This record gives sequence, C-alpha cells and structure tokens, in this order.
Amino acid sequence: MNLLLVDDQISVLNGILSGVNFSALDIDNVYTAIDAAQAREIIKEKDINILLSDIEMPGENGLSLNKWVSENYSSIIRILLTSHASFDYARESMKFGCFDYIVQPAPYHEIEDAIRRAVAKILTDRQNVDYYNLERMSSIVLNLFSKNPANSRQSLALLNEMGYVIKSDSAVQTVIVEIYPYTEIPSPGLSDLTIFTELFRSAQESFSASDIYTLACLNRYRQFVILLYCNGNSLCTLTSDNFQMFYQKICRSLTDRLSCYVCPADHFNHLHEVIWSGHLCALNNVARKPGLYFSDAAVPLREAVGLPENAARWNRLLENGQFDVLEDNIFSFLDYNASLNRLNLENLSEFHQELTKIFFVYSYNRKIDIMSLFSDDYTYNDYMGCFKDVESLKKGISFLKNAISHASSEDVSKDVIQRSIDYILANLSRDLSVKDVAEYVNFSPEYFSKLFKKETGENVKNYILRIKVDAAKDLLKNPNIPISMVASELGYSNFSHFTQMFRKHENMTPSEYRKQFLKGDIQS
Repeated sequence: MNLLLVDDQISVLNGILSGVNFSALDIDNVYTAIDAAQAREIIKEKDINILLSDIEMPGENGLSLNKWVSENYSSIIRILLTSHASFDYARESMKFGCFDYIVQPAPYHEIEDAIRRAVAKILTDRQNVDYYNLERMSSIVLNLFSKNPANSRQSLALLNEMGYVIKSDSAVQTVIVEIYPYTEIPSPGLSDLTIFTELFRSAQESFSASDIYTLACLNRYRQFVILLYCNGNSLCTLTSDNFQMFYQKICRSLTDRLSCYVCPADHFNHLHEVIWSGHLCALNNVARKPGLYFSDAAVPLREAVGLPENAARWNRLLENGQFDVLEDNIFSFLDYNASLNRLNLENLSEFHQELTKIFFVYSYNRKIDIMSLFSDDYTYNDYMGCFKDVESLKKGISFLKNAISHASSEDVSKDVIQRSIDYILANLSRDLSVKDVAEYVNFSPEYFSKLFKKETGENVKNYILRIKVDAAKDLLKNPNIPISMVASELGYSNFSHFTQMFRKHENMTPSEYRKQFLKGDIQS
C-alpha cells in the first residue's frame, strides 16, 4: 500500500517520516512532495492509496489539492493536516470527502491512528469489490482452513498479493454465522452479496480497533465464516460485548433467525483446529436456536428423557396403525427435550437410529419394500442424513410415517380384493350380488365397490358377470354338457336370463357359441 506525504516544510516531512512507523501500518512505500504541483505528478505516476497533506502551502493549498483528487482519483483516502483549528477549513475539507482532519502539532500516534483507520477502510472497500467475484474470493479464504498446509500457504500468498498482510503467526479469531432462512430455503432478500456486505459493515462497527481487519467466506454447510485478524494484540482487547454488538447488528439488518458461534482467538497456523470448536458448537445446536454462542463456554447438556421406554410405546402405536398419534407423540418428545437443552448431535443420531429400526422392522414384517417408499423428491440418503437437526428429523419422520401408512393401506386393500376374487371364483354356482361379496370381506357395498374399482379398474358386478361368461365358455366347449346344466352350474335358474347375459357379452347365444366352436370358427 502506498502513501503520499505533502508539506512545504522539509522539517515536517522528515519528522513524520522518522516519527511514524509506516511499516507497522502495512504501508509499503511513502512518497513525499513539497507542493501541490509535485503531488499531482506523483499521483499521476504512482498508485497512491492514501494522501496525507498539509493545507497551508504556498501557491495551491491542500484544500484545492483535495478537491482535485476527489474529482480525479476518488479512491484515494485523504487526510489533511493544518496548524489552524478552523471550522471553515474542516467544513471545506469534509465537503470533498476528506477522510480525516488533524490539527498540528499532533502526536505521531494520532497520525498513526488516522492512517490505520484509512488502511482498514481501503481493505474493507477492496474486499467489498472483490466479493462481486464471490466464488473466487470465498474459495481463497476458505482454503485457509484446509487440512493441507500447501492449500493454506497458497491462500496466504494470494491474500498478501491482494494487500492483506497476513502471516502464519498473525492473530486470528473466527465467528461462524448460520442464517437459518438462508440455509433452509433461499430467500430473495438474502443474496450472498447482501449478507457479505452487512457482515463486513457490522464487523467494522463492532470490532473498531484500527488494526483489526476482516475476511469472510461461505463454507460447504452454507454458513458464513468471519475471520478477524491483526498483526498485534488488539484481538485480546475484544470482549463479549463486542460480539454481542456484532450479533445484534446483523440480526437487525438481516434476520433474527440466526446464530453466531465465536471461536477462541489464536494464530493462523492453528486455524484449522480453532474453527473446529465453533463448528462442533454449531453441529450440536440441533434445535437451531438463534443466539450468540462462545465455543469455549458450552452449556453442559442435560440428560435426555429415557429413549427405550418411549420407543416401546411408539412401536405399539405403529403396530396398532395409529400413525398420526405416533407422529404427534414423537414430535412432542423432540420439542420437549429441545426446550430443555437435552439434545445434541450424538443423542439425536441415536434417536434417529432407534426410530429407523422401528419403522424398518415394521415394514419388513409386512413385506413392504422400504426402498420403494423413497423418490427423487425425498431420497433414501435424505432420510438417512436427517438426524443433523430437529426440524430435518421431523421432516424425515413425517415422510416415512406417511409412506408406510400408505403402503400398509395399499397392502390391506390388495388383500381384501384378492380375498373377494377368491370368494367369487369359489362361488360361481351361486347368484352372487355385490352385497354378498362385500359382506364376506366385512365392508359396506358402497365402499367395497369403490375399492374394487380402484384396485382392478373394473366394476364388481361386471367382473362377476365376466368371470361367469368365461366359465360358461369353457363349459360350452364340451358338447356332452347340456346348455341348461351350464346355466345351472353358474347360478342361473332362469335359462332365458342366462342366454340374455351371454348374448350381451359375446354377441351370440350359448348355442351359437357352441356350434361355432365345434366347427372350428372359435379357437380354444
């Protein structure tokens, strides 16, 4: 980063050059000029980031130079120095976007503080621009957490080339931000750029030490990770109040349905180990309760209500076909334990395993193909991974309950239809009615008729007639059986009624059918 120092007094220039520790401020090059004209030439030739200029100079003064820079090189941060505490000077300088205004003689640490804040603004503005290319920048920062040291070193090198002065022993503190509306269902009001911009703004306001800088990335869990880093000891001065302020600001600007997990401060060479504590804290928040959490001060988990006793009750409800009661009972168990902080990733996983065993054993005993229950909309893998939070587990339970209850209902229906068909075939000699068959399977005639049509695609009455006609055709092929006996065998005491029924289905009388068969016009 480059700074231009402008003052017509050589002694002032030399004093600032020797009194201000520019290297500690991440300033690579300091250029000097003794008047505005020389300053203009340097600005045109060099890539100047910060202008530190006196106001009172012979010829063109610093205010005029400030105006020219704002109009032609607006990205340059301008800090003006003056020996007069004049409100008019201050007002004029601020009018053209001057970053700061320092009254001389000023102690060098005050000038250093102004430069630090200017550097922080440049880096923040630069990163906001860089995040228009979100995937690239996020990937660079994310690689800092890699288990592979080569990846981490490569990211450090790239960031240093971009102006972020980071070393392997630089102090760092991470904050994992999980925004639930963003991770659950993408919201049009929560774009990546919107979130990154708000996170940077809130971080800059909450962690205001001038040498604390901010980086951020989006991890594979769709969580935003904030990295606060510095090359001094400023991170040690941050308190829980700073993080509380940050949390409240992003809640107001984004959504109150989010959680922040603050990891302990350490150094970049321990970054992978440090962030794991925050990641573990996030994983164990299975109830997804919004809040600010410090990973080194986790709340002890209270023991969950006995699972075996509840599992036995759920199994009985399932065996009795009380599917809705079962779902309500399981959900109440989850909500109750979540409200008392009795759930974490480990016991939620055990809970999921127990329920899976109950559902799968039930399905196996009823010859339900468990894999056939899943689809592209909700896959087997979706269900097997739904133990990671309470709401996902509820969704998995609800899906499996509905699928199994539907499959069980289908099995019952198929069994009823098969028994009714067997009954019809065994009683072809009777004058069967729909009511007779329905009573045999213990259903009302109306419901049985609808169920039969749904399962077979055929009306019950028509099915009975069709089966009788098929049986009649088989008997008519034997010329030794009188047609009247065929009618009697199929439950028709009225021969004329039998003939009408047969003609309706075959467009010929039973006698005509037999003659055509014996002549060979009808194949067996």
